[in-house]
Amino acid sequence: MEKDTKALFQITEAAHACGLSRSTLMRLEKKGLLVPAYIAPESGRRYYDNFNVARILQVEKFKAMGLNAEEISAYFIRGGEASALLAALEKRLLELQRSVEEMRLRAAEGPSISVQVMQLPAVTCCIRWCKGITYEERYAAMFAFYIECIRKGYVLSDEPLFQISDRKDYLEGYISSEPYSYAVCVPVRPETAPADAVVLPECRALSVLYCGDYSGVDEMWLTLGREARARGLTPAEPPRTLGIVAPYTGREIEMQRYCSRLVLPLKE
Repeated sequence: MEKDTKALFQITEAAHACGLSRSTLMRLEKKGLLVPAYIAPESGRRYYDNFNVARILQVEKFKAMGLNAEEISAYFIRGGEASALLAALEKRLLELQRSVEEMRLRAAEGPSISVQVMQLPAVTCCIRWCKGITYEERYAAMFAFYIECIRKGYVLSDEPLFQISDRKDYLEGYISSEPYSYAVCVPVRPETAPADAVVLPECRALSVLYCGDYSGVDEMWLTLGREARARGLTPAEPPRTLGIVAPYTGREIEMQRYCSRLVLPLKE
């Protein structure tokens, strides 16, 4: 028996009320985020009630906050229990705060440095160890490995490329001219990572954020060493250099606008 649909809304009405398209509502349904109040068995026509409209608006608000479909779906499945959403939003807030700090420094005129203790997020990456000291050597190794990862079909993460440097000279207040071992690291998406990918866990780290051309990189390293000594911090792992804005991020970018984050994972 056909249901009386007079008190329900057709898909065009519901979509218009939410400022969305019909196709958006269909995508929400496909992702399990929306179940129409009624679907006519003969025509397949969808009808929505007040609860559907309110849910659509709530889902769109959650999406605008940066939550994904799985997180939003779990919230409704758990009857509105919000602790998981809170944890996800707090994580995104830390990421946003990190990005704001980077953009603020990049917007400044001339070379600039910012120092803080931060929570370094976990990252899944492919790693290759090399040895050398010059920028040319390190960038050649990074670019070669980056190309190799793409050609192997790895799905890359939006985290910046980075290097792990097996050196301790900066901790003693000087910059050595001796070659050292370093790893070039290409972040990949955890869900599709190859078997030989490495997971570097979330950790507390001392961060030195530097914006400017590479003439100031040695001072960035010396600042990291000074701050670690002054704060009485103990390294847990070798330092990492994240290429936030670097040659690989765009040919048009001027060198004085490059931005690197040097981080030293710390013992708790």
